[in-house]
Amino acid sequence: MNGIYLLPSIVSSIFLFSIAIYFLFLLPRKKYILSLVLICLASFFWNVGTVLTNLTDGEILWAEIGTAGLIFIPAVILHFSAEYTGFLKKRYYLFAYLPAIIVAILNFSGYYIEKVEYKRIGFEPVYNETLFSLNSWVGLFMIIFSTFLLFKYYRESIGIKKRQVLIILFAIPANAILSFISYEALNEILKVAQFPVGSTFDFITISLIIYAILKFKLPVGTPTEIDFRILAETAGEGICIIDDAGIIEYSNHYFCEMINNSKKKITGKPLIDFISDEFREDFNRYVDEIVKGNKFEGLEIKLKGKNGTITAEMNTSPIIWNEKIIGSFITIRDVEERKRMEEELRRQKTYFQALFWNSPEAIVSLDEKHRVVDINPAFEELFGYNIEELKGKNIDNFILPDEEREEGENITRQVISGKIIRTEGKRKRKDGSLVNVSILGAPIFIDGKQVGIFGIYRDITARKEAEQEREFYNSLLRHDVANKNTIILGNLELFDTKNLTETQKSLIEDALKAAHSSTELIDNIRKLHMINDEKTLIPVDIHDILSKTVKNFEQQAKNNGIEIIYHPFDGIVKADSFLENVFSNIIQNAILHSNCSKIEISGKEERRGGKIFYKILIKDDGDGIPEEMKKIIFNPRVKRRGSPGSGLGLYLVKKLIEKYGGYINVGDSEEKGTVFEIYLPKYR
Repeated sequence: MNGIYLLPSIVSSIFLFSIAIYFLFLLPRKKYILSLVLICLASFFWNVGTVLTNLTDGEILWAEIGTAGLIFIPAVILHFSAEYTGFLKKRYYLFAYLPAIIVAILNFSGYYIEKVEYKRIGFEPVYNETLFSLNSWVGLFMIIFSTFLLFKYYRESIGIKKRQVLIILFAIPANAILSFISYEALNEILKVAQFPVGSTFDFITISLIIYAILKFKLPVGTPTEIDFRILAETAGEGICIIDDAGIIEYSNHYFCEMINNSKKKITGKPLIDFISDEFREDFNRYVDEIVKGNKFEGLEIKLKGKNGTITAEMNTSPIIWNEKIIGSFITIRDVEERKRMEEELRRQKTYFQALFWNSPEAIVSLDEKHRVVDINPAFEELFGYNIEELKGKNIDNFILPDEEREEGENITRQVISGKIIRTEGKRKRKDGSLVNVSILGAPIFIDGKQVGIFGIYRDITARKEAEQEREFYNSLLRHDVANKNTIILGNLELFDTKNLTETQKSLIEDALKAAHSSTELIDNIRKLHMINDEKTLIPVDIHDILSKTVKNFEQQAKNNGIEIIYHPFDGIVKADSFLENVFSNIIQNAILHSNCSKIEISGKEERRGGKIFYKILIKDDGDGIPEEMKKIIFNPRVKRRGSPGSGLGLYLVKKLIEKYGGYINVGDSEEKGTVFEIYLPKYR
């Protein structure tokens, strides 16, 4: 015998045994893996038996061992096909082993093999013709039935699964057909041993099946499988599939990243291995329920992640095939960020509740239909109602007095429509008394939808009383005192100073100065009061105001030997009727107090801080203002030494300019004297 003819059988034996061990211990355990291992072992025994038969020059014991493996091959193929497709229940396909067991017994009893015969290149058994024929027909039936199951499974499969089934569907019947043809051609016709060719076919067949299973490995081995891998690998959450023992059969890329492990290290491991230690005991109970087919939604678990423990949310769904639970489909979402957001929301809610309950302002929380949801203690204290009296009711029915109902209901409509309203008015307490309040109505929006309203009330009774008292004193000052001051001035001016002594003249002049100063003070107070009252600003032409002011002071300046030089320029600002007072105050101060010979007025546009201003310069060439005075010159009651004025003029100027959105600076002129720089925002 030439030993080279044994090489295919030796290689096949080693290969088949290695594959059997690999499938048993290193691959995930699907239902059909055991039957695939049995195919490998049956072929292994046939090849080993063949090798040993030839090495022992036809020892019949080794021939019987090899033949026993050959006898069981059709039965284990049917077993594999039934497990793989799931079309037959176990109690049916296990009957396929009964004929194989009977023939195997006859084989070892000496009835199946008649002798071992050398056929040109090696030894092969010679079988009992009747038993061999009977066993061949039974085996052929099993192969045909297996092919039918695989074909039916192929028809029902789609996607990746269809490609896997197609290769197995080709490999199994092709091996049977080619083995039969080669046996008849070589053994019966050419009288040559067929085992080298048979071993090669076994090697190819098992290789094709292994290739199909590993190349087109599926997350779920069912006929309804879609091209799952494409969808799962692009999912934005972890996906894994466990079998009925809790072993991971598939995990997508996202899940691998979550737990910082490769698929190779994850697949075939129990899911619980990747659960954090402190959560394992609880998770064990969940696994028991999961493999029983119970669904879980939003189950919070702790995973071992790359940066420590990950809080995740797990959803499970059983995989049912042929009315039997074969595993579970699991999605796992990383909720660490959501947990952080929830914690932040809880923190903000705590802050809000502290603000709501401890605020000195009276606050009522309303729903989108203006019904009371909650009130804070300050609201109870201000209006006298408790939450039980107001909850779910329209707040207007309780705190709107009849005389303000129309205006109050209009405010309500505006706030419900999404507007923020700030106003003042009167509201009614539980005891019927009225209270002056400032009112803020603010809608609450979540994701662009109005979900509620806040009503905030502040008791302004004390402020209103103070305003009334201030108005009373202002009125008293402007009318009663001013009128009496006018009478005093009139009477003093009636004196004939020709008949008075120098001392008397001096006394009258002092009295007149004091009366004029008093009149100026009253006028400035009136203007300051009007500044606060007048709210509306209108477009005003600076040139018109300046030219008018210059004209008003031309004669007075000429009488004092002063020249006013005005460089006209155009500009529109938002101001009111008091803008003229800004310029007249500065010009008059220069005429009366600077000891100058020239006043120059000019202006230009200038950009400052992203806004366009008109810069107006009023310069004189007088004595200037001391440095220490410049720092406080715009404060109230500040005046030059010896000045009879009230000291409110420049304070009034500053307040007006600020009201217009501008500002004012004072400095030294280029040569000598003083320059006032006035900045007013450009209007359009």
